[in-house]
Amino acid sequence: MKIIFLSVSVFVMLFFQACATKPVDVKWTITYPTYPEEPKILYLNTYRGGSKPDTSTALDLFLGEATRDNKSMNIVKPYGVGLQDGKVYVADSGSDIVFVIDEKTRDLNFIGDGMRGRLASPVGIAFGKDKTIYVSDSRLKTINGYDPQGNLKFMLGGRLEFNHPTGIAVDKNQNRLYVVDTKGHMFKAYDIATKKHLYSVGKRGVGDAEFNFPTNIAVDQRNGNIVIVDTQNFRIQIFDKDGKFVSRFGSIGDKPGTFARPKGVGIDSDGNIYVADSAFNNIQIFDEKGQNLLLYFGSAGYTEGRFRLVTGLYIDETDKIIIADGFSGRVQTFQYISEKWKQKNPVRYKELKEFEKEPMSIKAPEPKKSKE
Repeated sequence: MKIIFLSVSVFVMLFFQACATKPVDVKWTITYPTYPEEPKILYLNTYRGGSKPDTSTALDLFLGEATRDNKSMNIVKPYGVGLQDGKVYVADSGSDIVFVIDEKTRDLNFIGDGMRGRLASPVGIAFGKDKTIYVSDSRLKTINGYDPQGNLKFMLGGRLEFNHPTGIAVDKNQNRLYVVDTKGHMFKAYDIATKKHLYSVGKRGVGDAEFNFPTNIAVDQRNGNIVIVDTQNFRIQIFDKDGKFVSRFGSIGDKPGTFARPKGVGIDSDGNIYVADSAFNNIQIFDEKGQNLLLYFGSAGYTEGRFRLVTGLYIDETDKIIIADGFSGRVQTFQYISEKWKQKNPVRYKELKEFEKEPMSIKAPEPKKSKE
């Protein structure tokens, strides 16, 4: 298998105003891979929480008296992430709440900070077809369901049901909720309508359908396949919608295609599997069977497109990717440039291709001539 080493391409476009005395607007565009390769991943935005510094102290947080308005709070330790209806959801285990950030306005709201439905250690996030927001809490050992306004609808589980619930995912076609129980070395399936437990898969081990501290999960909405990150076995396991083992891929290593500390996982509309590795600080993209490494992007750093202790990962129906950058206290969004995206965004794609081709050859418009 041919593995191509790929690096970030950062291009600077200068838009000059008609009058030379006006300030220059500089726009950064980050794509993967570099020109002349066809761009596949486009960097979009970075979110850190509120727009002004948070003045709350650690004691305030402990006593539940922190100032949580729409401008002040900043993300501390993000893990689970998600996107729904133009809002970025971030499970922050550092402040024990879920941030809800509007992509356009950057307005900030929270889930799990009220008296009812208060969270203790949020980890995973998933969304139902009725817009219900599911949040796993590893300390309370529950899965909480909230409406879009942040009101608690129900709680599933407890100490008799889970040892340490972490990653969660929803199959919107089957109307099923899947929960990874990390310390139980298994995952469980539930019918969303009845909250009935359907089946459990796994025990501690190294064989097929056995796990060693699994963490995250994603569902292929095309066929219902379930993808589990078997973290301390340094591999990915794939199951069908009924929990039957299908295949596995990956091994421990320090070269492309292997894993050191796999965490987040997501699946795009073409079935490609994205795996975030917190040791490599990058995202590796495999084909739907995991047999071929297609691309990887990211490296250690604090600038856009780089990561420090990358953790959670989520891909929505439009192939927008959100990634939790744990140590940096931020999340970053990207776009998978699929054929479907190209068809829906022909002008943007054409601009991107031209921008990649000759990033510094954009000519400034001629100054307007005086009418005198």
